[in-house]
Amino acid sequence: MVAPEKPSPAPKTAQFAVGVRGYNQRQVDERLAELTKELRETSRNRDDAVATSSDLTKALSYAQKELAETKAALARMSSSPSGAGAMAERVRMMMQLAEEEIADLRSAAEADAASTRDQADKYAHETRRTADKLAKDAEEERARLLSEAKGEIEKLNAAAGAKRVELAAAAERARQEADSAAEAKAAAAREEADRVAAEELARRKKDFEAEFARKKEETEAALADARAKQASADQNRKLALDLRTKVAERIAATDVAVKEAMRLLAPEPSGAENGDRKPAPKSSAAAPAAPTAPAAPAAPAAPAKA
Repeated sequence: MVAPEKPSPAPKTAQFAVGVRGYNQRQVDERLAELTKELRETSRNRDDAVATSSDLTKALSYAQKELAETKAALARMSSSPSGAGAMAERVRMMMQLAEEEIADLRSAAEADAASTRDQADKYAHETRRTADKLAKDAEEERARLLSEAKGEIEKLNAAAGAKRVELAAAAERARQEADSAAEAKAAAAREEADRVAAEELARRKKDFEAEFARKKEETEAALADARAKQASADQNRKLALDLRTKVAERIAATDVAVKEAMRLLAPEPSGAENGDRKPAPKSSAAAPAAPTAPAAPAAPAAPAKA
């Protein structure tokens, strides 16, 4: 029976690349996977060695059983007088060779099993120690990188603070410049607005003066027309007053004539005193009719107001 292969020695600890979190997780995981695989192979080899030792033990038991049967056969052959002496030496040599071979097989199996167990235990111990060392190195590397990261963060915070102050100063300067530019633009806009307002005021003043001159001319023309109409009205009023005076004089003369006619047409008072009522004598001629007053001329229409 072939002895199991001895496991190869564990490789030396690999150098892992430094990452942000203290170690390169992929490399460590791959290394741990390799160590776990080698540990499984060692355990499997140990199990194979134990199985081989069990098989060798079974073979030894079978050989011992055959040896016992051979001894019994030899005993039976020795008890027979025919040919027993001739065969005794050869049988003894065969038994001695069988016992030596069995002893060699047992020693080899026990040595292989012990060697396999020792190698498996040693490899498991080395694997555990390597894993512990890797974990410790990773923890130390993580602590170192964490400390370096804290220092770097503090430096970055300080640089960021200085940069923030610088940016604040730049922003303040930009704001002042923007305020100055805005003030200049506002002043220019105010000047432009004042200029436009002055031009608009001048234009409106000019239009107002032109309109005022036109209205003044129209007013003067209307006043002249009103004065002419007033003069005409005054003349017409004077004529009307003269006509009214003449009419009044004629009415007064007519009134006097009517009174005189009434006096002349009144009856005699003597006949009335005697109680004799005589009809009044008819006048041979009718009393002259009162002169008709001429119609007053219509007053002229009042002139329209300007």
